Amino acid sequence: MKKRLLYLILSFIMLFSSVPVMAQESCIHDWDDWYEEIPATCVDTGEEIRYCYNCGESQTRIIPATGKHDWDDWYTTKSATISRTGLKERECLDCGKSQKKEIKKLTPYAKLSKKTVKLQASKSTTLKVSYAKGDSVKKWKSSNNKVATVSKKGKVKAKKKGTAKITVTLKSGKKATCTIKVSAKKKAKKSGTVYWVANGKVYHSTKKCPTLSRSRKIYSGSKSKCPKKRACKVCY
Repeated sequence: MKKRLLYLILSFIMLFSSVPVMAQESCIHDWDDWYEEIPATCVDTGEEIRYCYNCGESQTRIIPATGKHDWDDWYTTKSATISRTGLKERECLDCGKSQKKEIKKLTPYAKLSKKTVKLQASKSTTLKVSYAKGDSVKKWKSSNNKVATVSKKGKVKAKKKGTAKITVTLKSGKKATCTIKVSAKKKAKKSGTVYWVANGKVYHSTKKCPTLSRSRKIYSGSKSKCPKKRACKVCY
């Protein structure tokens, strides 16, 4: 009898303990703003998330793929010249897709470093020419070789007083011109004093003569007392 009563009591406890507890009242969510947790790319979807200020519950939603590539900068894979087109390329930083674009042929041009140069007779200068890639110098020419000459490398040498035009012609046919104005060579002023060095063979009109630039001891005196018989061809 006692065993049967104990069994009934245990059954009663088990019955009531299995009754579910009434759920608490549902939260009236106060959501914060959506923010991007996983960015969408040109091919992959992304994800946004937000949280309830009251209970902390979260919600997520999918961001569709943008379909727009994130291109890096263009870089040249083949340089253009005056005779051929070039090629440039760029890639999407997300999916790796590449895009190619043609570079137009370069426009030929010729430009000299100077348009006008003034030189004294016997002096020289070198003209520099700039041009588009793929072009090159065909020839240099002087309009008056008696006034000024020009070498294959653009070195101009003044000959005598006058004006000459130096023209460079490129293989593309483009030309550029520089005007050379040559003045007469200035003659050194002769004075009663001449200059010389012990181991030299000539006398000079000035101690500033370029041929004396490395001499440490320079003698001076009248021409009649100078031990040298010939005059310097540079300063005389």
